[in-house]
Formats: sequence, C-alpha cells, structure tokens
Amino acid sequence: MVPDDAVLTMLDDSCVFTEGPLWHPDGFYLFSDIPANVMYKLQHGRKKEVYQSPSGFWGNDHERELLSQQVGANGLTMHPDGAVVVCQHGAGSVRWLQQGQWVQELSMFEGKRFNSPNDVVAAQDGSIYFTDPPYGLKDQQLNPQWAQPVAGVYAFVNQQLQRFSTKYAYPNGICLSADEQLIYVCSNKPAEKFITIYDRHRLQETGVLAQENSDGLKLDAQGNFWACTKEGVVVLNSEGRRVLKMELPAVPANLCFGKGGREVLITARQHVFLLQLTGT
Repeated sequence: MVPDDAVLTMLDDSCVFTEGPLWHPDGFYLFSDIPANVMYKLQHGRKKEVYQSPSGFWGNDHERELLSQQVGANGLTMHPDGAVVVCQHGAGSVRWLQQGQWVQELSMFEGKRFNSPNDVVAAQDGSIYFTDPPYGLKDQQLNPQWAQPVAGVYAFVNQQLQRFSTKYAYPNGICLSADEQLIYVCSNKPAEKFITIYDRHRLQETGVLAQENSDGLKLDAQGNFWACTKEGVVVLNSEGRRVLKMELPAVPANLCFGKGGREVLITARQHVFLLQLTGT
C-alpha cells in the first residue's frame, strides 16, 4: 500500500489553507487555497502558478459580511466531459470550469443559495454529488434567512437536483465506490464520528462504514479508504478497519491520487505534500 521506499516531499508551504487536490488528466495537479480565493496549478519541478482567480467569491461587501474567511474554492473533481467541477464557498455554488470559462452552475435549491459547497465527486454518467456544510458562512453557522436552513448532501442527476441527506451538521468529504454503486460521506466534527454509506441510485442510507472522522476521503484502486484526520492520513480497508496511519508535519485536509496511482498529493493547512509510491 505504502512501500518502504515511498518518499514524502513538501512541494509548497506558502499558502493559507490548502484543499481540493485534483489530478488533471492533462498531467498536472490542481488545488485550492480557500482564504486566498485562488486555485493553483502544480507540476513537477515547477513552482505553483495561478490557475483560476478569483476561485470562489466575487460578490459585494454586504455578501462578504455574511461569510467566514473561507471564501474561495474548496473541493474539485473532474467531470467526464473534461470540465473541472468546483465547490465555491463564497458564491455558495458548484460551477463547471472549462478552458478558463465558467460554463455551468448550481447555485440555488428551493429558492435559496447553498451554504458553502465543500467537496464533490462525479460519476462516469455525469451525475455529481456534493456536501454543503456552513463552514463558509459567518461564524461557520447556518443563516436560514439567506442560505439553506440545513446542511445537506446533494445529488445532481439527469439535470435534476435533490438533497438526499441532512444527517450531518457539517458534512465534509465524499467519494464513490469503484463500481459507483455507493456513496460515502464523512464529517471532521468529533460529534459526527461516522462514515455513512448511501445507495447511489436509491439515494438512501445503507449503513455505516466506520466510526471515524475525516475531512477529505478517497478510495484507492484496491478498495482502501484514505481519510484525512487530525492524526494524519488514516487508511481503512474495505470493511472499515484501520490498516495504516501516516503522521505528517501538518494536519491534512484532503488528498488525491495521481500518475496512475503512483503518487498522492496531500493538502495540509499551508502546505502541499507529494507522497511518491516509488515501490509501485
């Protein structure tokens, strides 16, 4: 899983709060710096460069007063059509970015903006699923007069938007099983220490994978779950049992696999780390 000759390298330590790591099929990484309101592009042997700015907020002063410091883009995922799907805290939206242009957006549900879309995953049929906690709102609390009255998990399937879970007050990481039949959702709040399983087609809860907190959550090719926790990166097997813990110099927020699974890019507060699985 992580061979003895794996190498961890710090690629950058000049950000404010990094999130949303994504391997782009064109051969580079993307990640978000949420407070800086910027998405960055990162390639081997090069310094990071701005990929999109602003990334998640370009509103007015009144709107800014209703938000926390976390105004920029957060979670990112690749849509099968080649667009990058972006969770935007400040705008309260999920938007599709293609060749530098915003080409589609989800910004309202039942007449109100989202709270602050946090993480997102796309299925091969084009459906997307995302979490919407209040982290991007002032004091990280719900504001029902302006945004959604609850934190939720949403599905956008066949151009139809549905909120299918309000189980979490702070839903966070989300991922799909390899066969895309199941959705996994987690929270990093101690009071919500469970990774919940949902049937993707019925959009109903089917059980709990593990009693774990996690920020970002990803599934590898072998069916293991990589959870970003306050302890470091914790790896769970397919049954939800811990099989590995990797401590890092900073608390990780999210991660992604790159280069055919031979690398793991980890965003951790102001840092970005690259774990090279050189034994694979």
